[in-house]
Amino acid sequence: MAPFNKWLAVGAVAVSMALANTAQAELKRITIGSNPAGSVFFLLATGFAKLLQEKLKIKATAQPHAGSSVYLPLMDTGEITLGLNNSMDSVAAYTGKAPFKRTHKNVRALARVWVIPYGFMVKTSSGLTNVRQLRGKRVVTDIKSIVSLNMVNRAMLTSAGMTVKDVIELNSGGIVRNVDMIIQGRADAAPVAYSMPAVRKAHATVPGGITILRLDAGVNDAFMAQYAPGARTIVVTPNKGRPMFKTDTLIAAFDTFFNAGKQVSNEDAYRFTKTLHENWKAINKAYAPTRSVKQAALAPASNMHPYHDGAIKYYKEVGLWSAANAKQQAAVSK
Repeated sequence: MAPFNKWLAVGAVAVSMALANTAQAELKRITIGSNPAGSVFFLLATGFAKLLQEKLKIKATAQPHAGSSVYLPLMDTGEITLGLNNSMDSVAAYTGKAPFKRTHKNVRALARVWVIPYGFMVKTSSGLTNVRQLRGKRVVTDIKSIVSLNMVNRAMLTSAGMTVKDVIELNSGGIVRNVDMIIQGRADAAPVAYSMPAVRKAHATVPGGITILRLDAGVNDAFMAQYAPGARTIVVTPNKGRPMFKTDTLIAAFDTFFNAGKQVSNEDAYRFTKTLHENWKAINKAYAPTRSVKQAALAPASNMHPYHDGAIKYYKEVGLWSAANAKQQAAVSK
């Protein structure tokens, strides 16, 4: 059995063991939009579809697309029920900022499901350790399939006093291809999520391993949000599971939200959120990327687009909706 399919099968078994039971949903068929098959988004979308189908007795399928910029508009019009979207795409769609040509006010958050750590990857043998050292280097700045990431790429360069004009700009067809470009020597630096299996494999196979470049100490959440709304920063501490880090390293990060589209009523949003929350420990066990989000942190007050009213009702009932949540909800719902 292929590794991906094996992971999926194990995940399905673990989710099946969850004990929570929830009333049937109003919708009898749902689709969950995701990035292409083989991506983490598709893995999670498939897992969530299995969970909702089992617990709510509803036909649910994951529907892969080239990128979330493609299927977010379909959620807004009701052609797709739910979707996995990064925080930059979510806020850009809701507010009608590029790459979206209009507002998508029907897209609302149900839960945060994955924190994605993000930074420029280089070969350790290059001697590069800081984003400031990229001046004049060959750097992937544009990813065609996930346009929102380009804002983060530019924000990281801006944090080091540079623009894309200060590096040799390269384009990529996708974030997994970024890893290949580094391995093959076609780029000096390329943005990746260090938790990607392809990055871990690269570290194990490239002589000397790979390194994720650090941002300057003065870069903070406010700076990242100014240049890439939805992005922030995190400090990654080295451990056995993060061999590409030798010291505490400041890098960019953003969230992945499980979003609802136009079709989803308050009642179904409540049911979907309840099902996800009650079975979150089983999801964590089955799908490693979700372990970056604890059960009590499914509804952070750092959201840049609104939560669905049905999700809010559930979070209030279980004590996960705070004054900070209410303040942020009011601010981003304008």
